[in-house]
Amino acid sequence: MARLARVVAPGLPHHVTQRGNRRQPTFFDEGDYRLYLDLLADNAQRFGLQVWAYCLMPNHVHLIAVPEAQDSLTRALAETHRRYTRDINRRKGWKGFLWQGRFASFVLDEPHLLAAARYVETNPVRARLVEQPEDWAFSSARAHLA
Repeated sequence: MARLARVVAPGLPHHVTQRGNRRQPTFFDEGDYRLYLDLLADNAQRFGLQVWAYCLMPNHVHLIAVPEAQDSLTRALAETHRRYTRDINRRKGWKGFLWQGRFASFVLDEPHLLAAARYVETNPVRARLVEQPEDWAFSSARAHLA
């Protein structure tokens, strides 16, 4: 059965999630989080994707992102995940998939944007990793609250 086409609305914010394969960890140390953020920044600029909010959790990623073109979201994330997986597999001596299938994305209308950003940035609090959103080093909460 063919996959349903991804709905992408250029110029509108999307809530994007990507889980680790079998919900297993995808980030193993601080350097991994930094590498992912660097790759995401490079590919977002390269393919025309604005990242408005993000949170990297030990086994998944949340983004609020705005694609400039129909293919911006897919191209930026595909390249980020490909290069990140290649690096992790090389360092760990692994082969195969790090991420679980395709990323999920949902177009956000204005009334839901703030709630989605709040959800993304408070994820580490709900997971009991930190007490305050700004205490999690791998999210945009600190920048938004400063």
